[in-house]
Amino acid sequence: MPGEILGEVAGLLEEALNIHTSVRSVVLCTREGVVVASVSRDEELDPTILSTVSAALVWASITTMGSVGGTRPTHLVQSTPVSRILTVLQHHFQLVVVISRADDSGLLIENVLPTFQSIGTRVEILMSSRKGFKTGTILGRIVEAIPDISQAMVLTAEGLPIGSVGFQNDIEMAALVGSIFANGLTYSDLTETIYISSEDNNVIVQRVDEKRLLAVVCKGDNSEKISEQVKNVIDSEV
Repeated sequence: MPGEILGEVAGLLEEALNIHTSVRSVVLCTREGVVVASVSRDEELDPTILSTVSAALVWASITTMGSVGGTRPTHLVQSTPVSRILTVLQHHFQLVVVISRADDSGLLIENVLPTFQSIGTRVEILMSSRKGFKTGTILGRIVEAIPDISQAMVLTAEGLPIGSVGFQNDIEMAALVGSIFANGLTYSDLTETIYISSEDNNVIVQRVDEKRLLAVVCKGDNSEKISEQVKNVIDSEV
């Protein structure tokens, strides 16, 4: 993203951070858990963890609401003894806000929610109006760039799906793929790629970063070549 746009986005996030003294961190991330920008009063809050967990939680929430016949959620609030984490959903990204309970003075989420949603909308308009912002997802770009792939999934390293294309059993697939990395079934902590091959299909599991994995299913015997193509798409996102 061009520096000019990033500076404007950071300014809007600073505005969100200053809404109340109890706001400790604000992270802007994509639907797939990629950090776009973040501001924080607390250096211990890792924006990558916040964005990845948020993306997985949003996916699970949308799936849950769909299962009970509800509409797409507009925001989520997760409460802990020390903080509340507000996630504001926009079309292309999430705004994750960490609010400290020790400093909130009885702050009600519903009182500040419209302001956070307004900032989220302003960020969306800003980024969507500039060529530097990619509105598509990594899954969409992979399927578009590599015709041999018709099924793909982004998931956390622990096995929680963040987004998928072409799968009917998202949760089961994510759990199986995640178990390879989460349960120590790799020969090295530096493992980047695993090929699972059969006569009909190949499954490629690619590490995207420390928190996320990508699984793709392809046909044919050129899995290593396809893996390089997948890696090129991933690298273009960083």
